[in-house]
Amino acid sequence: MKIFFKVYFKPLVLAIIVFSILVSGGETVSLLPPVVAIGLAFVTKQVLLSLFCGVWCGAVLKLVADQKMPAINALFSGFFRVADTYAVKGMSEETHVMIILFSLMIGGMIGIITASGGMHGIVNQFSKKTDTGKKAQLFAWGSGLVIFFDDYANTLIVGNSIRPLTDKFKVSREKLSFIIDSTAAPVASVAVLSTWIGYEIGLIGSALRSIGVDLDPYSVFIYSLPYRFYALLLLAFIPVYIFLRRDFGPMLKAEKRCLKSSGIEDNYRDVKDFSDFKMPPENKCKWYTAAIPITVLVLMTFGGVFISGYLSFEGNEWSLREIIGASDPFKVLIWGSLSASVVAGAAMMISETGTLTDVVSAWIEGVKSMVTAMIILVLAWALSTVVTELKTAEYISFLLSDTLPYWLLPGLVFLTASATSFATGTSWGTMALLFPTTIPLTVPLALAGGIPAGEIHSYIYCVTGSILTGAIFGDHCSPISDTTIMASMSCRVSHIEHVRTQMPYALVIGAISFFIGYLPAGFMINPFILFVPQFIAAYIIFRYIGKRVG
Repeated sequence: MKIFFKVYFKPLVLAIIVFSILVSGGETVSLLPPVVAIGLAFVTKQVLLSLFCGVWCGAVLKLVADQKMPAINALFSGFFRVADTYAVKGMSEETHVMIILFSLMIGGMIGIITASGGMHGIVNQFSKKTDTGKKAQLFAWGSGLVIFFDDYANTLIVGNSIRPLTDKFKVSREKLSFIIDSTAAPVASVAVLSTWIGYEIGLIGSALRSIGVDLDPYSVFIYSLPYRFYALLLLAFIPVYIFLRRDFGPMLKAEKRCLKSSGIEDNYRDVKDFSDFKMPPENKCKWYTAAIPITVLVLMTFGGVFISGYLSFEGNEWSLREIIGASDPFKVLIWGSLSASVVAGAAMMISETGTLTDVVSAWIEGVKSMVTAMIILVLAWALSTVVTELKTAEYISFLLSDTLPYWLLPGLVFLTASATSFATGTSWGTMALLFPTTIPLTVPLALAGGIPAGEIHSYIYCVTGSILTGAIFGDHCSPISDTTIMASMSCRVSHIEHVRTQMPYALVIGAISFFIGYLPAGFMINPFILFVPQFIAAYIIFRYIGKRVG
C-alpha cells in the first residue's frame, strides 16, 4: 500500500483532475494547459518537460477549437506548433530578445571572473582579519551579500573559500551551508543587478501584457521588493542569529557534535568532495579582476538609466522621476552586461590569469550555464501566449472573483509557490509556472474586493512579491534543489544533514512571512510596517527556543 501511494498517488490525482476538466467541457478546458504544466511538474519534477507539455496541450485545444481539427491530427500538429509557433511568438518580442541577451552576457561575465579567481581574491583579502568563529560566520554572510549577482557563483565561491576558516574555529559545516544557502538565492533574487533580474522581468512583463496592464516590468520588480518577506527577513536575521549563538533541533546536535570532536574532519570523514570548482593558484587570484567588472556593471547600469531617459525624454520640463520613467531599462541592462564582460576579459589578461583564448572559453562556459534557464523562460513565454489565446485568465477570474477573498490571494500564492518549488526543486521553474496563471487574477479580485483604483498597483506588487519569494522558500527547503545540493557540496557536508538542519529554520522564517507578512499584506497594510513584527517574532523564537552551545 505504501509503495502504491508513493509511486501512483500523484499521477492518479493528476489524471483524475485532467479527466474531470475534459468531461466538464466548455470554457473549463481552458484550464488544462496550466493544470498539465503544474501537475506534471509535481509528478515528474521535470520543469522543461512540464512546460512543453502544457504548451502542447494548449496548442491542441486551440487547433480543435479554431480549425475543428480531429483530436488525433491536432495532437500531432500541436506538437510542432509548440516550437514553430508559440516558442517563436515568445521570442519574437524585442524586449524578450534583450532579456535573453542580457542574461547570457551576465553569465559570460561570471564565467570570466570565476576563471580569473577574482571573487576568490576578494574573499582572501577579508579572511586575513578573521580570528573567531563568529567573525568567520559573519564573513560568510557578508561574502554572500557581496556576490549578489548569481546564486551559483555565490554558493560555490563562498562555500569553498570560507570552509577552512569555519573548520578552524569548529563551526559545523551544517551551519556554514545554512548560512550560504540562506544568502545565495535570496540576495540574487532581490538584487537590482543579477542573473535573476532579466528572467524575473521577462515573466512579469509577459503576465502584465496578458491582462492589458500598462506597467513597466522593471518598476513592478522594484516596487515588489518590500513584499519579498521571506528573502528579506532571512537576509536581515542571519547576522542576529550568528550573534545569538543559539540553535535548536538537528542544528543544535550538529554544533554540539562538532564542538566536542577532536578534529573537524572526524565529523565529515565519509563525505565525498563532489565539488569540481576550479580556481587559479592562490598567488594569481587578484581581487580587482572581479571588483572592477562588477563596478563597471553597476555604474553602467545606473548611469545608463539617466542617459537613456534623457535621450528619450521629449518634454520641455523634466524631473528625475520623468527621466527615469522615459528610460529603456532593457537596453541599459545590455549596455552594462556587455561592458562588464569586456572589462572582465581585459582584467583577466592584465592579471595574467589567462590568455585571450582562455577569456573566450570562460565567457562561453558562463553563457552555457544560462542556457537551461533561457529555455525555461522561452517555454514560459510560450505558455503565457497559449493561455492568453485560450482566455484562461478570464475564466479563472470569473470563477474566483466572487468566491476568493482578495486579501487571501497573496498568502495563497505564497503557499502555492512554496509547495511547487519544494516539489520541483526549482524556483525559476516555479515562477514560470505561476506568473501566467496568477497575475491575471489580481485586477478582478482587487476590483471585486473594493480596492481603490489607485491601490491596485500596490496589490499587483504584493502578489508579484509573494510569487518570487514563495519560490525561494520552497527551493530553500527542497532536497532536490540545485542550490541546496551545491551548498552541501561546496561545504563538504552530507546533503541529507544539510537539509535536515536547515529545514526547521526555513520553516520558522516561512511561517512568520506567511502569518505576519502576506496575510496582513493582503489587507493592503504597508509592508515596511509588517517587517518590524516579523523580525521581532524571529528574534523571540530563536532567543527563547534556541540553546547555546559551549
